[in-house]
Amino acid sequence: MYKCSPDIMNQVELFELSLPFNGKLDRENRWIKLSFLIDWRSFEYTYAKLFSAIGRPALWARLVIGSMIIKHVKEVSDKEVVQEIIESPYLQFFIGLKKFQYSPAFESSSLSNVRDRLGADTFDEFEQSIIDTLLSRKLIKPKGLQKDATVFESEITYPTDTGLLNKARLFCVEQIRKYSKGVGRRVRTYCRVAQKAYVNFSKKRRKTKKQVRAMQKQLLQYLGRNIKQLSEIMAQVTEIGRQVPTRMIATFETVKRIYEQQKEMYQERKHSVKSRIVSLHKPHLRPIVRGKSGKEVEFGAKVDLSYVDGYVFSDHIGFENFNESTTFINGVEKFCKRFAKYPDYTVTDQIYGTRENRAYLKKHSIRAAVKPLGRRNKNSVEVEKERQWRRRKQRERNRIEGAIGYGKTNFHLGLIRAKLPKTEESWIKMGLLTQNLIVATKRM
Repeated sequence: MYKCSPDIMNQVELFELSLPFNGKLDRENRWIKLSFLIDWRSFEYTYAKLFSAIGRPALWARLVIGSMIIKHVKEVSDKEVVQEIIESPYLQFFIGLKKFQYSPAFESSSLSNVRDRLGADTFDEFEQSIIDTLLSRKLIKPKGLQKDATVFESEITYPTDTGLLNKARLFCVEQIRKYSKGVGRRVRTYCRVAQKAYVNFSKKRRKTKKQVRAMQKQLLQYLGRNIKQLSEIMAQVTEIGRQVPTRMIATFETVKRIYEQQKEMYQERKHSVKSRIVSLHKPHLRPIVRGKSGKEVEFGAKVDLSYVDGYVFSDHIGFENFNESTTFINGVEKFCKRFAKYPDYTVTDQIYGTRENRAYLKKHSIRAAVKPLGRRNKNSVEVEKERQWRRRKQRERNRIEGAIGYGKTNFHLGLIRAKLPKTEESWIKMGLLTQNLIVATKRM
C-alpha cells in the first residue's frame, strides 16, 4: 500500500536546524534548485497508482525517485547511492528528509524493486509532469523535432559461440550437482574434461577456423549430454514432490534454445540465426548491426529518440533491430501529445524519408529537412531557398548526436547494468529523465 507524505515540499530553514555546527545550505546549490524544479506532488500521485490499498506501506515517492535521480547523476551503484546520501545534507534535503540523519534512509535493494515496478505508463506521466513545469517556466521552446536512434549497450560478456556454449554447460553441471543428491543419483558429467579442453582452447592467442569448429563440436556434445541428464533429474525431482524454482526452469529453457541455435549454425556452417541468443542470463538481447567504424555490432536496447530544444525523450524502446522509419509517425504523435501541437518542422537523416512518412508530414503541414524525391529543379528560387534551409537544419542535427553522447557519458547510460527487460527500460527512461532535469536546472 502507499500513504502520501504529509508535506512533500520541505523547507530549507527547517532542515538547517538539524545540521551540526550550525550549518547552512547554499540556496544556489544544484540539488536545492532541482528539488524546487520538480513537481513532487504530481510524481507522488503517479507513483501511488502502482500500489494496492492494503499491505505494508511503501517508501515515499520523493525518497526513491530522488535517489534514482542521484544515482544517474553520480553514476554509482545502488549501494553507493545510499552512502552518498548519508554523507551529504544536500542529497538528504533533495530526497525529502525532514532533518539530517547519520543512518541510511532505506535499503539499497529498494531501488531495484522500484525499477521492476515502474512501467512505461508511469514514466510517461513523470515525463509529462516535467514538460508541464518546463512550459510554465518557459524553459523549453517546442518548435522543431529532431529524430534519431541509438543503442544503449547492456553489460554482458562479448558473446562468442564457444563461450556461450561453455556457460550453458557450466549451468547444467551446477544444477545436476545440486539436484542429483536429492534424488540419490550419481551422474557423470565429464565436467573436468570439458573445462580443461575449453581452457586450453581459450588460452590460444590465435585460433584457426578448424580449431574453433573442433571446439564447438566438443562443447555441443558435452552440452547435449548434460541437457539430457538434467532433464531426467528434473523429472525425478518433480515425481518425488519437490518444486523446482521458476527462474531455474526459465534459464534451462534458454540453455536448450542456445543448444538448438548453436547446433543449427554448426551443422549448416553459418554465423547467424533468427532471434539469436547472445547472453545466457539476458536472453532478450539481440545482436544489433549498426555498421559503425570500430563497433559494427552492439548488444543492448535500441531506442528511437526525439530531441526538442535541448531535451531528449524516448519514443520507442526495443531489443530487436527495428527500422527507425517505422516509428517516425509514432514519434511525431508523441510530440503532439506532449506539447499539444504538431512540430513546425522535423530534422532527420535520409532513412526516415519514406513515402509514408513524407505523406504524413504533408498532411499535417510539417516541413521536413530531408532531400526531396525526384529530380532537382534548379531554376526555381523557392526551391533553392528550401534547399538552403534543409542544409542549415541538417547541420543542426549534430545537436541530437551530442545529446546522446552527453547522456551516455554523464548519466549512467553508457552501459546498462540492469538484468531484466523491464528494469533495463526503467534504467534508460530514468537516465533520460535525469538528463532533462539537469539541462533544465542549468537554464534556470
